[in-house]
Amino acid sequence: MQSATKVIFDRAVAATILVVLAPVFLGCMILTSGAEGEPTFASTTRIGRRGVRFQLLSFKMPPEQRLGVLLSKLGMDHLPELINVLRGDMSMVGPRPAADRPGIAEVEVPVDCRPGITGLWALEPRADISGPEAAMLDRRYVDSWSLARDIRILYRTVVAVRYGP
Repeated sequence: MQSATKVIFDRAVAATILVVLAPVFLGCMILTSGAEGEPTFASTTRIGRRGVRFQLLSFKMPPEQRLGVLLSKLGMDHLPELINVLRGDMSMVGPRPAADRPGIAEVEVPVDCRPGITGLWALEPRADISGPEAAMLDRRYVDSWSLARDIRILYRTVVAVRYGP
């Protein structure tokens, strides 16, 4: 699964999105920066490919603010994850990092692929998916990976974020 094609595709898509959405990215940075020089980014430790830990980036957004709720609903809080893709920590499509889904043992997460910003698990209604079911979707994705499937998953993710599930 970790073929050169996937890595090149992931990085090209991430770079393109960052360039196209640069004004949005900068706007989010300005809107989420603290008055006293607080960091714009939040990071949490996640488990990546082959069990290597990395810092998953996101915008620091107080959920109690209407702006934070709106940006989170639109998925803008996840834009910094594109930096994780460029750094090689993540893929555009793949299993979600293990620490993100309580109830899934680390051994259940496919170990030889990079975690993804989106994946089959993201296309399921949130209330209808449990830890073991998400792990099953991750395994199915890894076992049947194709570039065409990644493109379909990315398209469906954009549609779901834009128009709702």
